[in-house]
Amino acid sequence: MLNRIEESEIFNTMVDYYDEYRPGYPREIINAVIDRAKLTAGSSILEIGCGSGKATLQFAGHGFELLGLDPGADLIKKGRTRINDKNIELVTSRFEDYPLQPDYFDAVISAQAFHWLPKPYCYELCAAALKSGGWLMPFWNIELIDETVFDNELFAIIDTYNAYISTMKTEDYHKKRVASIADEIIRSGFFAQPEVIQVYWEKTYTADEYFGYCMTGNVFIQNPKEMKRLCYNELAALAAKHNGIKRRYVCELYAAKSLK
Repeated sequence: MLNRIEESEIFNTMVDYYDEYRPGYPREIINAVIDRAKLTAGSSILEIGCGSGKATLQFAGHGFELLGLDPGADLIKKGRTRINDKNIELVTSRFEDYPLQPDYFDAVISAQAFHWLPKPYCYELCAAALKSGGWLMPFWNIELIDETVFDNELFAIIDTYNAYISTMKTEDYHKKRVASIADEIIRSGFFAQPEVIQVYWEKTYTADEYFGYCMTGNVFIQNPKEMKRLCYNELAALAAKHNGIKRRYVCELYAAKSLK
């Protein structure tokens, strides 16, 4: 059985799938990060788990000084080819291993990656890296599972082939998750009560696109080729039946101010 570090490193084997098929983030969430932390040209941002720069790119062009860290060398290489901003530096490193300058950053962000960090130690590291009054701001896209005929058909396929993405949740589970993360941030003792900002959005995938999205799951990508082929065939039949694969998401941001 893989440990936390080994599981997280699987993402480096799916660079092209992750870069093309994982969705970006609603502009309202990016704007909320900028507005809550009062970021302006010259503000410093630390991004934990930047991957190939899906979220990083959305902060480019504002004059922010951004340091992105990710353990995946191929992901970092991909990010460097797609981001043309002299103020952004992407480095291959695990967050907990990188020698960060203390009291330096105005904001620490993490898109779709904060759950991979060692708890509660990561909160101490984030607080140490932030300036007085700086902000911790992790955010995630959560794919919502509804009790509809379509979702039941789709998730029968997902369950058969173990094609789950870790952030597929029911609405009830999502509400509990929000409360749990907010409580964990408070209990760290380093940050104030987080403001939770949520933006709902939808996307309709083709069968190829949704299969590519499934290929960003760190369990599904390890399946044999034949199992992947069968999964694709069932997704294609479902998409043909319903004129695409329509999914509903909520993007959740936790904006927590440092107590130091």
